[in-house]
Amino acid sequence: MRSQVLSVLFLLATLVPCRAVSKKDPHRFRNDMPTTDDDDDAHGFPNGILPHSRCRHNYHDRTEAAMNRQINLFMHAGYVYHSMAHYFGRCDVALPGFQKFFQQLAQEQRGHVETLMKYQNLRGGFILLQQVTAPTTSEWGSGLDAMEHALELEKSVNQVEKMFTISQYITNLERVGPGLGEYMFDKLPQN
Repeated sequence: MRSQVLSVLFLLATLVPCRAVSKKDPHRFRNDMPTTDDDDDAHGFPNGILPHSRCRHNYHDRTEAAMNRQINLFMHAGYVYHSMAHYFGRCDVALPGFQKFFQQLAQEQRGHVETLMKYQNLRGGFILLQQVTAPTTSEWGSGLDAMEHALELEKSVNQVEKMFTISQYITNLERVGPGLGEYMFDKLPQN
């Protein structure tokens, strides 16, 4: 998990150029952060203008914004995985292996969020949380349907190892089929 977060950070650092903040102007303000019309007093500053943090050095505004987008993507993914986990834990679905798998994915997403938030603070960036959108459904269908949705979700947050693992699970679920096959897959130790 830590290596995945570090690879995301490295990718962001290599794609976005860095520039030093001038020490001559310590009260330099940014106004490039997204604001809403009804939020004129974001973080206590008028018109959403935020001052730079004292510890900020060589941290580009676009990198900070990309980190905030990634934080919000991870939060949404965790929210969806919580919904999936509790769906499979229902008494009329009763697939505890799927419940455990999706609960673990939700916890991993929370871990990614915490890691990126700590990094944002360490670099002197501001954490700008957006509204977390609800999952598109609360009925996830079969284990195969949920895994296919999870694969698309992992593609959106770019977790390569999870994409590979979920793709393997989809292949196995297609092989064993619904009903008893899905039940037997649920009992396997990887879940």
